[in-house]
Order: sequence, then structure tokens, then C-alpha cells
Amino acid sequence: MDSYVTIRAAKVEDAAAISQLLCDLSRRYLLDDFTEQGAKRLLRAMSERAIRSYIREGFCYHLAEQKQAGKVELLGVVATRDNSHLYHLFVAELAQGKGIASRLWKHAKALCIANGNKGEFTVNASLSAKAMYQAWGFVAEQEQRDTKGIIDVPMRLTLNEQTKEKTCN
Repeated sequence: MDSYVTIRAAKVEDAAAISQLLCDLSRRYLLDDFTEQGAKRLLRAMSERAIRSYIREGFCYHLAEQKQAGKVELLGVVATRDNSHLYHLFVAELAQGKGIASRLWKHAKALCIANGNKGEFTVNASLSAKAMYQAWGFVAEQEQRDTKGIIDVPMRLTLNEQTKEKTCN
């Protein structure tokens, strides 16, 4: 049994699997913090149709996968927008606590830097993910906010030259 985790660029054909993972995890971990309107807005923004559109518009999606018993299993998703905004970072429950989120983030960050990012990143962190982003060096730009029922914390990461060099190795 091959349990090696690989990271690859997502294709439009992956939109259904990406949407399923994002929506399932959002229902379990995020939506209780949102208003009903916010929950509906978030799930619409994570629909298969929306994900297809994001990929076509140039959002950079990558998938962490594991092959077991001849079957490929989706473990996590990372997406960046405009080479600087961490748009999605979700890890399947069975893979949480195993460094998958960190691997996906490092992969996405290195690609952004290789494509010209000067070391500035933003994320709108869920309340449950805020501590993880802080551990990675992100700093809250303001307290939690409510944007049409979606609750998050805008955060920013500014890398120095030494940190950027380590990222791309």
C-alpha cells in the first residue's frame, strides 16, 4: 500500500471533489459561527460551479493526495488568488494533525514567491484557523469581522528576505 502524499495542481475536472471537501468541512467546523445568510453565501462560493470558475479565472489550486489500495484520496486543498491571498486551505478530517496544511501552505507560498510575490500574503481566517495562521507568522489586521454574515479575521504575513529564501528551497 502506497501512503505517499503528493501535491499537484488542480484541474477544472477536480472541482466537484474540491467543492465536496470544502463544503463538508465548512458545515462541520465553520458555519456555526455564521448567520444563516452567511452560511448560504459561503456554501455558494464553495459550490462546484464556483470552484470551476475560480480555476478558470486563474486562482491557483493545489491538491494533496494519497494513493491507497489503488485509489487516490483527496487529503487537502490550497488555493491562492492574485499570487498573494490565501483563498482556501482545507484538510480532510482523517489527515488533520499530520502536517498536510503546513505542506500545502509551504507549497503555495513558494509558488507565489517564485511567480513574483515580494513576501506579502493575506488571509481571511476562520475563527477556528486563526491560531494556526498566527503560528505561521500571520498577524491579525483587525478583530473578527462580520461581512454579510460570514465571520472571519483579516490577517497579513510579511516575510523577510531570509524567510523567503528558505521558503523556495
